[in-house]
Amino acid sequence: MSWKALPPDRSAAGPWNAASTRSAASAAATTSFEVQTIDHVYDPDVAAAFGLHTGQVCVMIHCGSRGLGHQVCTDHVRTMEQAMHRYRISVPDRQLACTPVDSPPGRDYLGAMAAAANYARANRQLLSEAARRAFVTAAGAGLELVYDISHNTAKLETHEVDGVERLLCVHRKGATRALPPGDPSLPTDLTDAGQPVLVPGTMGTASYVMVGLPGNDAFHSACHGAGRVWSRHHALKMVRGERLRDRLEASGIAVRPSSWRGLAEEAPEAYKDVDAVAAVTEGAGLARLVARLVPLGVVKG
Repeated sequence: MSWKALPPDRSAAGPWNAASTRSAASAAATTSFEVQTIDHVYDPDVAAAFGLHTGQVCVMIHCGSRGLGHQVCTDHVRTMEQAMHRYRISVPDRQLACTPVDSPPGRDYLGAMAAAANYARANRQLLSEAARRAFVTAAGAGLELVYDISHNTAKLETHEVDGVERLLCVHRKGATRALPPGDPSLPTDLTDAGQPVLVPGTMGTASYVMVGLPGNDAFHSACHGAGRVWSRHHALKMVRGERLRDRLEASGIAVRPSSWRGLAEEAPEAYKDVDAVAAVTEGAGLARLVARLVPLGVVKG
C-alpha cells in the first residue's frame, strides 16, 4: 500500500507508502488507488514523526504482483506436498504444505517468493510515480514517500523463543511487520516512534495508521487490513457494482472502477468492521492507534 500525504498548503510534507505485496501466500492480485483525508489523530507526536496531521490529504496505493505471487503459491504448494514425506511432515490441509526452510524446496520457494515481492515493489513504485504526476498536474502539489512495507511474505528473522534467540521464518499472511520503538531494523528517523502499521478498511469506511509496540508476542506482527467476511464469489451474488457506485457517490466518495464486477467484489460489507479490527489490534498489544483516515475517492483496477 502506498500512502502519500498532501498537506493543505500543498507543500510536500510527509506521506505514506506501505506496500502490500501479493506474494506466495496470496489468493489474488488486487490494485486500488484511494485518496483519503485524515479526520482524527490519536497520537500527535508519532503522527508528526510520520509526517501526518489532521486535515491532510493522503493517497493509499495497494497493489500486488499481478498474479505472480499466486502462481508461486500454487506451484510450490504442489511441490512441497509431494516432498513432505521425505521430511516426515504431515499437515491437516494441503494448503499448509511445507518443508524445512533450508531444504531445496524451501530455498526454491523463498527465492520465488522474493521475486514476486520485488515485482510488486517495482509495480507500486511505478504507480506512485503516476500519482505524483497526477497531483502535480491537477493540484500543483508534490508528494513525498513516507513508508513502504510488504505483507503476505515470509522473512527470516531472529526472535526469542523460550528465552533463547532463534532464527525463524515468519510467514505473515494477511499481516505485516510492526516493529517497536528502538528496534535496530528501523530507519533512523523512525527509531523513536516505531514502525508504521497500515490497516486499510474498504471504499466506504475508514482506514488506520498505527504503530508497532514493544512486548508484541506475535513476532512483531499486526493485522494488514480489515479482512474479508464474504468471498469474492459471494459478494458478486449480493452486490451489483453499479448500485454500489451510486451508493458510494451519494455519500461523497467518487468511484472509478475498471469493471462493475471488480467493484462488487470489494464492497464494504464484504469486509469486517475496520474500527473493531483496529481496536482489537490495540487491545491485544500488537500496535497503537496513530491516525484515522476516511476516503474521498477510489480507483479500483
